[in-house]
Amino acid sequence: MKLHHRLFLLTGVFAWPACAAPDAMTSPDLPAESLTAAAAGTTAGPIAASTIDDRAAACARDPRVVVGAVTVDTCVGADLFFREPFGGNGRTCATCHRVERNLTIDPAFIATLPSTDPLFIAENDTALQLLEKPPQMHQFSLILENVDGLEDPTHKFVLRTVPHTLSLSTSVTRPPNGVNPPADRTGWSGDGAPGAGALRDFMNGAIRQHYTQQLRRKAGVDFVFATDTELDRIDQFMRRVGRSNELTLTSVAMSDAGASAGRATFLAVGCNGCHGNGGANVGGGNRNFNTGVESSRNPALAAFPVDGGFGTTPANPDGSFGDGTFNVPPLIESADTGPFFHTATSIVGASGHNTATATTIEEAIAFYDTAAFHNAPDGFLINLSATDIDNVGRFLRGLNAAFNAAIAIKRIDAELAIIPQFHNTQIAIQLQLIRLANVEVGDAIRVLSEVPGLDASSLSSFQQASTLLTNAQSVVSETSRTSALTAARQLLSQGAAAIGTNLTFNIGEGSVMF
Repeated sequence: MKLHHRLFLLTGVFAWPACAAPDAMTSPDLPAESLTAAAAGTTAGPIAASTIDDRAAACARDPRVVVGAVTVDTCVGADLFFREPFGGNGRTCATCHRVERNLTIDPAFIATLPSTDPLFIAENDTALQLLEKPPQMHQFSLILENVDGLEDPTHKFVLRTVPHTLSLSTSVTRPPNGVNPPADRTGWSGDGAPGAGALRDFMNGAIRQHYTQQLRRKAGVDFVFATDTELDRIDQFMRRVGRSNELTLTSVAMSDAGASAGRATFLAVGCNGCHGNGGANVGGGNRNFNTGVESSRNPALAAFPVDGGFGTTPANPDGSFGDGTFNVPPLIESADTGPFFHTATSIVGASGHNTATATTIEEAIAFYDTAAFHNAPDGFLINLSATDIDNVGRFLRGLNAAFNAAIAIKRIDAELAIIPQFHNTQIAIQLQLIRLANVEVGDAIRVLSEVPGLDASSLSSFQQASTLLTNAQSVVSETSRTSALTAARQLLSQGAAAIGTNLTFNIGEGSVMF
């Protein structure tokens, strides 16, 4: 059956429309098992065609909007991001940017998906079998991108990992006097958006690249582009996910001795020169560099085209297109948002953590202790011992865990505002706010527990908070649910404070959407 004859299945993370969840639970006396049934959602299936006004009207009734946790326009942008297939093959932004995987995907997550997931459209539809390279997608979470033009899409392509879309308001600023277009620095090479190259333009580039029903990519037939109004709403949502502020690392103090030493190393050896204050900027914007990552990609990818990075010129002797540079991702979010580079990167010759493919934050840090970086056009000598690498890892893990706690608190606060007004109605949204808060807590637990003895008191607080959040998903009593959420919030605040000082994050309203 051809794709355009199919009903589009929801390809976002959850099965119910974010702005139109049913009043699945209307009685405070429903048994606990009814909560589970309500959370499972009963609206899975085709997406009803909606105008922007329809979406706005639905969002106006969304409990998160009603209680002031999010604006109508941000809700509409989220609905388009997570659920709108734009007349294409069933994919949405959320096919690759999964909210429960920190708005990215990796091989471990891909392995959990059913074979019918739209991510695997190239494996399930003969018309699109050349849209991806499935073995490399499964092994390395690499997505086929025609960043240098669509005139020969099955041969002129690169394979790239999926960058997370957290905290974009802090990471897409064009550097002063930087080339324009692109107006913003998006994607791994900073030029991911078509046209003017602004973040709002990225959506239509993604629609043409990933949503198409046929490789001919005929607009109006194989997909429909987003309208200006839709692009505005999506842009607003994307800029309001994650944090909107930068830290001042010279004022940050880490409680863990190793993390404290890692902070000092980070500031001393040059890391801060590109990742200013642990973010993505230096000198007022996000700059591009050739750090040698492409020269160190996993040997298993040798048969695939070389990625030329920024721009479509020059045409290089190695067959790549571009100036060889890639932009700078933020590091505060890095410990739990692997893959860590634009390609599957091997670490060879470092003082520690050498590996065929970097899959931990320490392995990513170790890259900068390799000849590939030292000899790169924009590389320089960084001498890192194995202990230095571990300590910088402890530092970045601490920052990440504190960030996780801040997002979890943002979601808990939204739910605590909803309960008094909606009681035990709109329960699907309520329970998913709690569940996603717990996903962030789980991330914090993981990044702290993967190395020995890191922030033990914080880890304990997060573990207790996770138990409370799990319980809050099953209790029917509003009083009990509120009590559990309030206690979990306090534990999260305590745990984050125990990691260090001056680790305050301003979390955007888009973080409560899914």
